Order: sequence, then C-alpha cells, then structure tokens
Amino acid sequence: MYSKTSFIALLSISLCLPFCLAAFSIPAPAHANELTLNPAQVSSLGIKLEPVRVATQEAVAIIPGLIIPSMNGRKAVVAPFSGTVVSVLVLPGQRVKTGDLMMKIASREILEEQSNLKQAEAELDATKAVAKRYRNLANKKISAISRALEAEAQVTHAAAKVSSLNQILNMGNIKANTDGSYSLVATSSGRIVKIKAVPGTNISAMAPAIVMDISNVTWVEAQLPGSYISDVNKGDALKVHSIDGKRIASGKVLSVGHSLDSMNRSAKLIGELSSGASFISGELVNVSIVRAARLGGLEVPSSSVVFIEGKPKIFIRTNKGFLVAPVRLRGRSIDVATIEAKIAVGQQVAISGLASLENMMAGE
Repeated sequence: MYSKTSFIALLSISLCLPFCLAAFSIPAPAHANELTLNPAQVSSLGIKLEPVRVATQEAVAIIPGLIIPSMNGRKAVVAPFSGTVVSVLVLPGQRVKTGDLMMKIASREILEEQSNLKQAEAELDATKAVAKRYRNLANKKISAISRALEAEAQVTHAAAKVSSLNQILNMGNIKANTDGSYSLVATSSGRIVKIKAVPGTNISAMAPAIVMDISNVTWVEAQLPGSYISDVNKGDALKVHSIDGKRIASGKVLSVGHSLDSMNRSAKLIGELSSGASFISGELVNVSIVRAARLGGLEVPSSSVVFIEGKPKIFIRTNKGFLVAPVRLRGRSIDVATIEAKIAVGQQVAISGLASLENMMAGE
C-alpha cells in the first residue's frame, strides 16, 4: 500500500514528465522522411548546402587511368654510328632547344665514312673530267658518241655514291667533330625524358641514345569494363582528376578498343587532355567519361548523394529541416552526379554532414 504522500509525489511526476521531455531540443522527424532541425543545429553539424541545377552533362563511367605521352609526342634520338660515349651534355627533365648539343660519341665508323666520302668526291671529279673530254671529242666527230654516253653514265654513278655518303653522314642531323667524334644535336625543342647511355659505355649503330618529349599534348590510358564499351564513343568528353582531387583537366576520347583483354575483361581507352593540363607521364589518375545529359536530368554535387538501404537519396533543405528524397542516379563523376528526382531547380541539398543526418533519421 502506498501512503498518501507517495501517491501525490507519483502523480506530480507523471503530470510533469511530458513537459520535461518537451523541454529537450532533440531533433525529431516531422514524418517518416523529414528531419526537423533549426538553423543553429544545421550550423553546429557543419552542414553545407548547394543548389540543384539543370544537368548539361552526365557521367557514363569512372575508371582508373594512367597519364602517357602522345603517340608521336615522344622521340628517340639515335646514334647513327657505333662508338663510345665520351660525354653527355643534358640531364633528364632538362629542356632543350633546336640545335643544342646533347651527347658526344667517339666513332671509328664516322672516320671511315668521311674517308669514303672524300674518295667518292675525287672519283666524281675525275669521271666528270673524262666525260667532258669524250663529249668534246664526240662533238668533233673524233670519238664515238657511245664513249661519251658511257663516261656520262659513270658520272651519274659516282654522283649517286657521293649523295648516299652525304646522307649517311648527315643522318640524325649530327655534328661531325675534327677529333673523330660526332655530337648528337637536338632537331626540335623539347624535354629530356631518359638518357640511354652514359660516358664510357659502347653504343651500337642506330641505337636510341636519348628519349625526349617534343609535344605538350598529353594522353590518358584506361581500361574500360566491357559493360561500358557500347556507351562510350570517339569524341566523348572526359574529365581527369588527380588522386588527391586537387587537379582537374578536361579532354576527349580518341579511341575505344572493341576487344576484351583475356586477363581483366576490359578494353583499352585512349583520351587526349586539353592543353595546359598539369599532369605528368606515369601519373595515376581517375577518369570520368561524360556525355550530353538527356532531357529532364538534374545536376547536384556528387557528395550530396548517399545510399540508404541500398538506394540513392538526397537531403533536401525544407523550412523545418531536411527531407530525404529518393533519386534515380543517371551518372556520377568525382564531383558531379546527374539525377532524376521530384525536386525543383534551385532547391538546396546537403553536401556535408550527411552521416549525422543519416544517424538522426535512424533515431541514433
């Protein structure tokens, strides 16, 4: 049996309890999909907002990629004559301009070819003199015309030999030195990528001595999953993001393979980046392939889309707080998502603090 005093105390507590609970500002859903939050709570949770826009592009796929030099933007500087590397005058990463000396090579072959050229030039002079004499004799009817024609054919043969030796000695636009060596000369401006030979090493004829980039065009290579091959075409736009997301470049698709690699079941995709891209060869990147958005598409920041119970949703700002709205995800890149949803252009959606909003909706 309760005493009269205990009964009165219990009665007082039961009457005050609803009012006490109401005093706490705990966010509560206005209905199943809406969360009530005042502006102070939104600020304390660090929730930022962005407007919904009409979509102009939509992502087809996001795949890892590798920055590579363009097909003809990298050039090998070859040593036309075998020999021994005497000195290297450039370093990897160094910029050179047309006419700069890059490597000096001592070569017995070039001495032999220079000697052969001098002999061939002497033979050419001699055959010209003989041909001239026989032509004069033929014109005076002293000698047969056939002798003159034969001598002139010898001139043509000797001239061809001289021309061939000159081409050999000028191959690669080298500079012949007086000490029996020759220097490799830059035939175009560019940046040194790799030195293939160092002083003291032997180098064979026509072997690459230096590799250099002569173009500012940058390509990206990626492996496109087979399920996306039919959705990607030459000329489609793409965006390349650095792994840390701080650098972005746009570009276009140059080619898409139509056969799958037996190991990774993907096709090779090659894209070209726009000029001024700040990526370097060999860098790993993320590649977003995008196309013109279809009618009715909306664009929101990629960070605003969350998956709740396996379905894509967004948090729409309302007068009371936030409304969780389901969306149809058309495409998603690193920074932008293209959606279909019952939402007006210009409405605000949450792009940060989404984990806190999800926990509140779950009643945590």
